[in-house]
Amino acid sequence: MLSAKLFATLAILQLGLALLESKTGHQSIDVYFHATYFVIAKFHLQTLLAVVNGFFGLVYFAASRWVSHPLNNSLGLTHFVLATIGFVLLSVSLPALRSAAASGSPAVQTINYWPFVASALGLLCFLLGCAILAVNCGWTAIRAFQPRNG
Repeated sequence: MLSAKLFATLAILQLGLALLESKTGHQSIDVYFHATYFVIAKFHLQTLLAVVNGFFGLVYFAASRWVSHPLNNSLGLTHFVLATIGFVLLSVSLPALRSAAASGSPAVQTINYWPFVASALGLLCFLLGCAILAVNCGWTAIRAFQPRNG
């Protein structure tokens, strides 16, 4: 149940940040990937992160209410920490990627690899957190269907 409360709190915080960012000028993150040009507003990115965190909180809440064996709390906290690290790294590095791409010129220049490394680490942390959620759900399902002795 603690994981559900933590994810819900993070979702509310991110939604508040998204609403604060909507009051400022519209900033976007422009990504050119495989001959496709994506333009993502920072407001939409923060809102998407809030929805994902809200969904994670809903999964943990539903599992604590409707399943006879609740999800493992330590795996839930590990998922929360990894997902938070991933969200922070992605939120910090994506605007830096935007400014690195905007300053690109055809001339030879030194490349700052920090935004690329930080965004890759953020994505890796987020995906590891999702894998831990899948392991937690699988482990709980296995425990729920084991025959009881006694």
